[in-house]
Parts: sequence; structure tokens; C-alpha cells
Amino acid sequence: MQISYEQIYLEQSKSLKIESYTHKSRCNIINWHLHPEYELVFIKSGKGSIHINSYYENYDNGMLVFLGPNIPHMPFGNNQFKNNVEVVIQFPESFISEKLLHFPEFNLIVNFLKRSCNGLLFSSKTHQQLQSRFLKFSKQNNIEKLLNFMDVLYHLSIATDQKQLLKTPPFFDIDKQSFKRISKVYQYVNDFYANDIRSDDMAKILGLTPNSFCRMFRNATQRNFIDFLNEFRIKKAQEYFDNGKTSIAEVMFLCGFNDPSYFSRQFKRYLGVSPSFYQNLQLTR
Repeated sequence: MQISYEQIYLEQSKSLKIESYTHKSRCNIINWHLHPEYELVFIKSGKGSIHINSYYENYDNGMLVFLGPNIPHMPFGNNQFKNNVEVVIQFPESFISEKLLHFPEFNLIVNFLKRSCNGLLFSSKTHQQLQSRFLKFSKQNNIEKLLNFMDVLYHLSIATDQKQLLKTPPFFDIDKQSFKRISKVYQYVNDFYANDIRSDDMAKILGLTPNSFCRMFRNATQRNFIDFLNEFRIKKAQEYFDNGKTSIAEVMFLCGFNDPSYFSRQFKRYLGVSPSFYQNLQLTR
């Protein structure tokens, strides 16, 4: 199976990525994919299927699943009911190593997270018990979301109906060397997106020729490097506008662009509106 490496974008002001989707705002449909982040998925209702590496199972009335890093999987959501809700929570390994591990009180949760590395599926009982907590996320601020998430993790860690999905470490078609290289590229872009970054530069950092780097990146992510870089920078621009940066020129330079017309085209390509329209929209809220 061909597996894509999905980029999980995490805002600088947040420790987690928490998204709530409905029939009006569906999660982007991706085929087989993996990512180094942990992922917790709650689906309120409807029928669908779980396809995680070699594991397959149908669900009848929503589901709750937790995946550790780098487990290949298909999308879980369904469009059966208009009132359905899908909540997706993703966080990096650093959330554990740099935050939870500093508090011995979280040892129970940390041990639970280690067990998630081969995937965990929870029964309808736990799904129903935690439903109200998951449905709260869409109406909470960042502090409330973090506290709610820790409460959810605690209840998952003590649940007695955890079903491990994979008996052996997951296998994926991206070879380990390419996977390490892609991770390095993502980290570099995350740290230096404001700088001038070229494919040739990344190739040199990875010890590859430019052609080899471009081929490796496309094979692993199903997209070219410049598309990935531009989308990452535009999401950063969106974050700057959301946080009160009012100068389009300032945001453009902060995100690594130096051509206003190119910045405007890329912004409209990924967000559907011009920078000025988006900026005015934020200012009127």
C-alpha cells in the first residue's frame, strides 16, 4: 500500500491540535497516511470502518480510537448523520517528554500513552461516558481544552475496555531512511520558515542531490517540496493575522515571502481569499 506522510500543523501558542468537525466542516479526506504525532479520534455516531495498518473492523454507532506515532491508517469519519461530530486530537512526542514527564502524578497517563503505540480501541461504554467531554471542545478556550484533554486522558488510562489493535510494530512503505529525512525536513521548516529555504538547501542538509531530494520528498508525501513549504508559510500567516498582526507586509516577511503578488496568490490558493480580505474579516470580529 502507498502511504503518505501527513503534516500536522501545530500553532506556536498551543500544545495540542484539537479540531471538531461536522457535516459542514469535514476533516480533509486523506487516503493511507501516517504522522509522528499521537492521535485520538472520537466519532459521535453513524456507521463506518476502522482500517489501521493490517487491522480492519466496522463500527455501528460511533467509535473512539487512540493511535500512537507512525501508525498507517485510513480516515475514520462518516457522513451518515447531519448531527454527527468528529473530534480529532493530535500532539507530538514532546508533549509527553517536555511536559507530562515533569509531573510524577501523570505516570499513569504516561504509561497509558506508551500502550497506545500499537493502537487502542475503546468500547461503546467508554465512548458514551466521555461523549459530553469531547463535545465540549468546540466551545472551549485553549486553557479549558487542555484541562478537558487531561481529564479525557485520565479516564482513558483507567478504562478497562482497551483493545490493542496491532500485535507487531506497524509496517509502512516509506523506508526508515526516508522517514527520518522527511522528519528532519519538517522540523527544519518549522524552525526556519521565515528564512529563504530552497530545495537545493534541503538536499544539501540531507546529503542528497537536488533531484534525489525532490524525488524522495514526492514519493513520501505525494506532493512537491515547494507546495509543502508554501502551505506551511500561509498557515503561519493565518496564525499571525488571527493573533492581531495588522500589517500585510509585516506578516508576509515574517512568513518568508518577499513578493507581495506571489504571497497574495498563495494565500488565496490555500485559504480561498486574499490577505486583505482575511485581515479585514479578523478585524471586524
